[in-house]
Amino acid sequence: MNSILLFANNASSTVSNGIPFLKWLYWIFGYCMRLLMEVLDNKYFLAIVIFTVVTRLLLLPLNIRQQKTMARTTRLQPKIQKIQKKYNVQGITDARERQKMQQKLNEEMQNLYAREGHNPMQMGCGPMLFQMVFLMGIIGIIYYPLPYVLGISSFNDNAQAISDVILPIYQNLIGDPDAKVMYFQLNILENFDAYRETLMTSFPDIFTAEKCDMITIYRDSMNLFGLDMTAVPHLKGNTQGQIILIPILCLVTSLGSSVVSMIIQKKNNPAAQQQAQQMMLMMLMMPFFSFYISFKVTAAVGFYWIISNLVAILQQIFIFKQYPPRKTQARLMIDNTIERRSREENVKKIK
Repeated sequence: MNSILLFANNASSTVSNGIPFLKWLYWIFGYCMRLLMEVLDNKYFLAIVIFTVVTRLLLLPLNIRQQKTMARTTRLQPKIQKIQKKYNVQGITDARERQKMQQKLNEEMQNLYAREGHNPMQMGCGPMLFQMVFLMGIIGIIYYPLPYVLGISSFNDNAQAISDVILPIYQNLIGDPDAKVMYFQLNILENFDAYRETLMTSFPDIFTAEKCDMITIYRDSMNLFGLDMTAVPHLKGNTQGQIILIPILCLVTSLGSSVVSMIIQKKNNPAAQQQAQQMMLMMLMMPFFSFYISFKVTAAVGFYWIISNLVAILQQIFIFKQYPPRKTQARLMIDNTIERRSREENVKKIK
């Protein structure tokens, strides 16, 4: 989440065109978004929903694998606890003896994992990292649509000059001679009617009549139920009072996803109460942090988070129903027995 906040601050700089090493991601996402909007008759938010669902479906095999790994770890808990009790290093004061005991503990654990064909590192952070990459890509095309979604490829090279041209117009619009343009490309979308003629005159090769029409259509598509989703929600001085629902729904859906995740984890591993309590605290903190962040980014980003949370809830329930802990553990025991017998037969053949 810290990286998201840094990204949001970067996005708000006057002529930011995104994080340089992520531009390849913006191009890919932007191209996919452009194709989706063409198919969906420029329904921007429906395209975001489809993007999110497709990504979650791509993540499904990783999440199922993670569920199976958790089930295997739970099944091995009694054996792990027995080894830890046998080689208890807590009461040993002699450093050399303690190190020797710790080494034996590690060897026994590795032997256990080898016999059971289990790698605890497989639980990993793959799905989380994938979601983070996807989130950065989504935020990128929301904040920087002109070059990446609309295909105005020369926009980035002229961003500073374009900013210098529109700044006086913007200051005149809001009646503040010291005002700075925030969220540069979104500002162009929001005030495009005021900028259009000047941009076409100053940059005729970039802002052609065809491109300007595309920008107008795209800007109109970023209105949801009459709300301008290029705006950043504010508690005070908000001209669109209803837009405050976006951060609220971000909080509610994020809490819902965390609660569902905690319930499932407790059912998967009832013995890990202390770990569950620590996870509970962390999981409850994240929704409130996302609530705070949703006041730093545009409402369109918050909309994506809401959809992502809802899809995550459905996905967690689906995985839990299709791969319940007891059934998964029983299946794993059968698979491990078959695999172990197969290894033993191979050893006998070699001998």
